[in-house]
Order: sequence, then structure tokens, then C-alpha cells
Amino acid sequence: MAENNREIEVKFKVESRQQMQEKINGLGTVYEGQAFERTVLFDTPEDALREQGRFLRVRSGFKNVITLKTKIANPDFKEREEIELEISDLPKMEIILRALGFSKARIMEKRRKKWSLGEAEITLDELPFGDYLEIEAAEARIREIAAKLGLDFNDKITHSYWGLWREITNPQNPTQGDIVF
Repeated sequence: MAENNREIEVKFKVESRQQMQEKINGLGTVYEGQAFERTVLFDTPEDALREQGRFLRVRSGFKNVITLKTKIANPDFKEREEIELEISDLPKMEIILRALGFSKARIMEKRRKKWSLGEAEITLDELPFGDYLEIEAAEARIREIAAKLGLDFNDKITHSYWGLWREITNPQNPTQGDIVF
């Protein structure tokens, strides 16, 4: 995560995970490992958080965390305020959230490989609906890394995976189901 609890990132659709992985390794990155991530997104029955541009989740994978994200307007990048806390017991955290009224839950699963390049984080994600590359860093650094990977910045995606899933499944129905393998 960037300083000041700011997350700035973009995604790109990937046609060949193997080729992209070779390009990422060619940048002199440090491989941080891979994990199966399971994210449970919480909201009220009326989707009040989503309506406010907020996102509350618990995630397992590289580590167990609870995260609150808030959208920040930025036309060229996906930018969020991100407050994240490592937790030891995900099931108990889910019980607490449900007791507080966050009864609506959606699940997303992905296989993630992660690299670092200085202050930048590069991930290669396999989801049930496709493969994507994420670059998280300062705006200029994101553009630089994308160019070095041979990516056209005009092809960037600034939606969350949930937003992409909504577009794929049914743009008129934002209450689509889980994203699971």
C-alpha cells in the first residue's frame, strides 16, 4: 500500500500468463510468492457501503486482513483510501461484521502471484473470468512499468474485479453472484 493509506493502481487484461510472467521477471522484480486469495465483501442489505463508494472486506491468502476502501475520484487510475488491519481469526471477524448489520456478503476467489519492484507491487491474477495484471505504485511509476511490459496505457482498466464482474454478468443487475472457481 502506498503511504497516507492511498492505493493507486491499474489493471490490464492478460492473454498469456506465461508470457507476462516472463516479462515481469525480465524487469528485475523480486518474486514474493503465490497464494489462493478468498475475499468476502460485506455490505448492508441495501448496499449502503457500495452506494457511498466504500468497500469492506475480509481476505485470506498472503495474510488474513480486514480492509475498508473508499473511492477517490481519479479518471486515469483506480485510487482508493485503504485502511487495512491484519487479523488472526477470519471466522470470528465475519461473526462480528454480521452482528453489526453487515449481512450481505459476496465471495471472490483468485489465484495471485506477486512481485515487487522497488516501491511498486505487480500482481498476476487468475480469476474465473480471466487473467489480469495489476500494477500498484505512484502514477508515474505505473506508467513506466506498463510501458516496460509492452502494455498500451490506453488499454488500462480502472474498475475493481467486482466492477468487471458486473459488466460481464449483467450490467443492469449490480447484485450478481459470487466470483468463485
